[in-house]
Amino acid sequence: MRNPNSNPINITIEKNYDSDFCGSIPLHLVNLIQPHGLLLVLDKTDLRVVQASENVSRQFAVPIEDILEIPFAAFLPAAQFEDFQLKIHRQSSQEKIPFSLDFTANGRSTAFTALVHPKEEYILIELEEHAPTTPENSFIGLYQQIKYITSLLKQTTDTAETAHLTATELKRLTNFDRVLVYQFDPQWNGIVIGQAKEPDMDDYMDLRFPASDVPKQARDLYFRNPYRLIPSRSYQPVGLIPVINPLTMRFTDLSDCNLRSVATVHLEYLRNLNVMTSMSLPLIIDDKLWGLISCHNKTPLNPSYELRSALELLSGIISAQLAAKEKEAAMTLRVHLQRIYANLLEQMYNQPSFTEGLLSGETSLLELLHLSGAAVVYDGGITVIGDTPNEQEIKELTYWLRRHESNKLYITNTLPSVYARSQEYKAIASGLIALSINPDQGEYILGFRPEVLQTIAWGGNPNQAIQMEPDGKAYHPRNSFATYQEIVKDTSLPWIPQEVEAAEALRSAVLEKIIKENY
Repeated sequence: MRNPNSNPINITIEKNYDSDFCGSIPLHLVNLIQPHGLLLVLDKTDLRVVQASENVSRQFAVPIEDILEIPFAAFLPAAQFEDFQLKIHRQSSQEKIPFSLDFTANGRSTAFTALVHPKEEYILIELEEHAPTTPENSFIGLYQQIKYITSLLKQTTDTAETAHLTATELKRLTNFDRVLVYQFDPQWNGIVIGQAKEPDMDDYMDLRFPASDVPKQARDLYFRNPYRLIPSRSYQPVGLIPVINPLTMRFTDLSDCNLRSVATVHLEYLRNLNVMTSMSLPLIIDDKLWGLISCHNKTPLNPSYELRSALELLSGIISAQLAAKEKEAAMTLRVHLQRIYANLLEQMYNQPSFTEGLLSGETSLLELLHLSGAAVVYDGGITVIGDTPNEQEIKELTYWLRRHESNKLYITNTLPSVYARSQEYKAIASGLIALSINPDQGEYILGFRPEVLQTIAWGGNPNQAIQMEPDGKAYHPRNSFATYQEIVKDTSLPWIPQEVEAAEALRSAVLEKIIKENY
């Protein structure tokens, strides 16, 4: 399990590793699919086939011309087509509709699992051969597994334990060689917080991967696709015939398609990882991409449609459990801080001045905001507690705050990067929280945190995540995922939302106290 003190998820990393170049590639307009399925495009009006993937002709040993411009009804049993027609016409949204279809062409019939995507101008149909039902992929078998895993998830106590259990149980369920649970940090770098793997596979636990590994447009597509599957990285992409969609006169948008082909650079990335198969599922919390479940296999592997559907359902359940654990931890901390805040407030109102109430007594400002030092600059004086810059340095800091930050609250955990003079005392004040009392007069409550040298373990050198060709157009992913350690300097521990809430409440209480003292 993950050591909560190692490679913290919310540390501030100065360099932005998200790639504008990678993030600008239009993945949805590749016009290619993977060969483990077929793709058809229907005219929405008369349901005739207007575009098809090239492998349709190989599947049925028939020229592609014998498929194009033919009504879809010609390929299905009448009852199936009626069901298809009914559901398409009743569907008002563009949600995917699953079907089981017996598609017949050239006298050859094949049972397919189909995903139908109703679009404004056309209908997309993804077809994958239906695998025989086994006890493992039967509805009852998978339902039992889902219920069992869900019951275990409910027993976990925190995010780390939930991630560890997720990786372990999904590896057991799917037989992938490695399953990783991957959480995004505030800069979209990802850190592995849960792992289950075969002994001969590389260990990525606690390693961080740069944001360019999952660029913005790939992250956005996870909101439209329940999973991303590459059964074999050595596949040969399959084109669409005709190349241009005759209904739109553009490339067909494959954003929602599970079969959509992936960028060659991603296949190269998998080769450098020494895996043949990759499947990833999104973890979405509060409508934001929180992380991914990433599954790898050393040999080609194509999970059944039923298993993929079970994983789709489980990713939602796991997301809900992670959200519950995070909210529970946040609530526990909030209650703890509220208790300290109440004591501090009582103490402040029992003292002649708010300064004495905050900095002396059983409870102090240091405890509430987890500070190593604090200063109150008020009414021409400076009162300090703990480790702080000297009086002159505090005065200069308030001058800088007056010029640059007039908000109610100013917070940074990288003060030396925004205020150069603080380099001289970064050991005691790399983190600053400033509660303005009367900023026009330079009156503040200042809280300080010391520099904490953080060692970040990366999965490969993040500065070499992208290697451009001389032409400036083509690029390659890094070819090594060996642990690369980076020391983050001039940084304190981050300020968490519950501490910010407490600081905002305290500032309001201090201003009320000042008004009562003066009036």
